[in-house]
Amino acid sequence: TSGIAVDTHVIRLSKRFGLSEEKNAEKIEQDLMKIYDKKYWSFVNRLFISHGRVLCIAKKPLCSKCFLNNGLCPRIDVIDSQ
Repeated sequence: TSGIAVDTHVIRLSKRFGLSEEKNAEKIEQDLMKIYDKKYWSFVNRLFISHGRVLCIAKKPLCSKCFLNNGLCPRIDVIDSQ
């Protein structure tokens, strides 16, 4: 794997999780590659996409059902609507 594929889910969750403050996909990729070991790079994209589709939905995240809702997720830019 030569890097981490950064799509809209990865961009949104990277910001929401406090992993990157960047808006540019290439810069977000660089931030994530510094955090995660190279052997996990391909998994990071799949995990973020899955999490973003099922729980951490863009407009109305299901924080009350999320396993990260125990102080692990800073919920940056999340508007409480629950």
